[in-house]
Amino acid sequence: LNPVPIAWEETLDALKQGLIDGAETWASAVAYANMSPVVAQSVDLRFFCGTEHTAMRAQSFDALGGELQDAVMESAYLAQVHVQAANEASLVKTVGYSEPQLPGTIFKENGVRPAFLAEEEIRKAEEMCSPEFNPDPWAAWRERLDKWAGGIDTYAEIHRIAREIPVDTKPENVEPRRWWKASEA
Repeated sequence: LNPVPIAWEETLDALKQGLIDGAETWASAVAYANMSPVVAQSVDLRFFCGTEHTAMRAQSFDALGGELQDAVMESAYLAQVHVQAANEASLVKTVGYSEPQLPGTIFKENGVRPAFLAEEEIRKAEEMCSPEFNPDPWAAWRERLDKWAGGIDTYAEIHRIAREIPVDTKPENVEPRRWWKASEA
């Protein structure tokens, strides 16, 4: 792997023109961004879930009354539940990120082959790319995120929380949590 940073909005053109050979993104993003006609395979590295997030300035949230803050958090939770379930279904039924692929899916129609790697190959990729094993390329961003988060090590915290779920748990079986209420108990 030889990563080259490019702006997300330039990814499709860079793939079309051969400026890059591949990109780190999600199968669902390949489908919605119309990359499928120029992508030959989608490699499952299992690094991220691919459902993204929505964010709000802390100062704006803090300025809301308690009842409104609770409503924002509950709305975010319900959006998470819906998006996770819809994403898992669409990966198979719309995108075609499965083996075998269903007919009529975006990947099937464009000849995109999902590549599901053996555990040892995924581990090799993790050791090449993960901040845990290769911290230098991530140092500036980690420092920036840690500062925004009030000084906590965001990567270490996310890494710890992500590993609370057994590795063999299917995505559709990951229980959504109202994490902000767990801290009140």
